[in-house]
Amino acid sequence: MKLLKSKKLSLPKVYFVSNRAEISEIPPGVPFIYGDEENEGYLIRILEYEVLYQQAIKSGYPFNFKQILKDNGFIDLIDWEHGDSTYMEYTSEGIDTPGEKLTELKTINSSRELLSEFIKDTTAYVDIDLLKGLNVFPVWLTTIEEAVHTNIHNFAMFNSNMYNKKLEGMYGGIDLVSPSKNLIIIDISGSIPRAVSSTCLTLAKNLAETFYADLVITGSKSTLYTYEELGSLDINSIYKSNGMNNDQVYFKQLVTEVERNYKTAIVFGDDDAPGRRWSVDEYLYKEGEILDEPRTISIKEGKEFCKWKIEKLISFHTKNVSGKHSYYNSWEGNVAGYADWFDVTEIEHIKNWVKYLK
Repeated sequence: MKLLKSKKLSLPKVYFVSNRAEISEIPPGVPFIYGDEENEGYLIRILEYEVLYQQAIKSGYPFNFKQILKDNGFIDLIDWEHGDSTYMEYTSEGIDTPGEKLTELKTINSSRELLSEFIKDTTAYVDIDLLKGLNVFPVWLTTIEEAVHTNIHNFAMFNSNMYNKKLEGMYGGIDLVSPSKNLIIIDISGSIPRAVSSTCLTLAKNLAETFYADLVITGSKSTLYTYEELGSLDINSIYKSNGMNNDQVYFKQLVTEVERNYKTAIVFGDDDAPGRRWSVDEYLYKEGEILDEPRTISIKEGKEFCKWKIEKLISFHTKNVSGKHSYYNSWEGNVAGYADWFDVTEIEHIKNWVKYLK
């Protein structure tokens, strides 16, 4: 465990934990972020952006965030244009779009460098405060009293059938319960602003650990990492191993092969959904593996064969608009597309979590 420090700015006191075993040793109320050791620099950069953005907001004056970053020594910024995920393909040299070459990435040969380039994107900013508001971040609290109160609120229930020794009767009492398992889905396809997908990925282990969640990363291929498997998740290889197109085949396989029950699903994404007939990238085929042929699947049909049971959906849609998907008969309110097949009883929309900086 180490304190995250910046050479450019004064950061809030946040500790960085790369060894999962150390998490249980952290005292209540101590703010921390859990991630891979090689991602420390990425986390520092995200916190630097957060500090500068919040200071600019507090000033009350109009501001050019890109210029603020440059004035504070961030001279390696990259401007990204939104792409169409249907045509975005990953190659060993970077990302190719027909008719246009993103030359900024043509010399990049490793997925680790690829992720660091994405974090330098200045076309969009992720509002960390909205993520913290879900209470899925580490406890960013100043006192142990507040931390204990939060834990009691989340994991203590009143059991009316509990025997009360003092009153010698079934008068009920507080019963500590284990939290129900949750699910986080992160769409890393080419249509998602680079700053958004890279920020979500960098925080993926932390979010899944603190929210007791399984994690699904979906691009050209969808991969499930259960809570117990988080230690094996290599964030730096995700773009290379999962690609940046969209997926139907692997996602469908995940939600139909095993029944899973989740209290809450937090889904980050845009309109792109598994119901569309996405092409299966040739490099994702495995020798001898038989894959379903992609086809158009309605939301109704998707809900019928989906074996994952979700009570509540928290949708983080990258576009702050209302209405239905362009291609499907989706929910009112424009939920993130990879939540389309979940039959939930409650939906919460998180708006304005992405700030576009054109």
